[in-house]
Amino acid sequence: MDILPKCSESIEKLEAIKKGVVIQSGISYTSQDARMVALDSLQISISSLGMWINTVNALANSHIAGDCLNEKGFLKSVGSGLDIEQTEKIMFDFLRFGFMTLVHFNLDNLFHNILRQLNALPQKQGYWNLTDQILDQCSLSKTGREKKLLTAFANLRNSLHGNGIHKTEPLNIQINDISFNFIKGKRIECASWKHIVLLLD
Repeated sequence: MDILPKCSESIEKLEAIKKGVVIQSGISYTSQDARMVALDSLQISISSLGMWINTVNALANSHIAGDCLNEKGFLKSVGSGLDIEQTEKIMFDFLRFGFMTLVHFNLDNLFHNILRQLNALPQKQGYWNLTDQILDQCSLSKTGREKKLLTAFANLRNSLHGNGIHKTEPLNIQINDISFNFIKGKRIECASWKHIVLLLD
């Protein structure tokens, strides 16, 4: 799956949100306002993912002679003693899982900052109370698409903290005909690029 166009689209959406914050609040674009810092962090995370994918692709392209990849040269350049399939899997798994965790952290931080600015932080701490409160403030359903996206993201992040194993009650989330199945005690199988692209929406 080509995630790069989705990264660009997400960066543009975040840019529009930042400009909206500037217009609505009267702060400067370069303000260190917590909302702007959190939005910047999200943009940087998504930009970095795109840059790393481009870097790996450029490095691979530099080892192509004719129509063939010089696998030995590529593996040497990345310092891998594994075969090409294992190396690619390790490199891109690291990008996917690290990216999901970092973006979830960025979102959590953004929600805290927005709710703090609105004097609307929930009385009870915790991610689920935080997301319910942010949805309330945005007049969005606590059972709609947005909540499903936030719930899927959180369960992926929590499973990654558990070495890829879902530790809580089973959960199945359907978004745009894509399933996020979380089975207690089982390895998650819903953290592909396709799933991540959907969560960036």
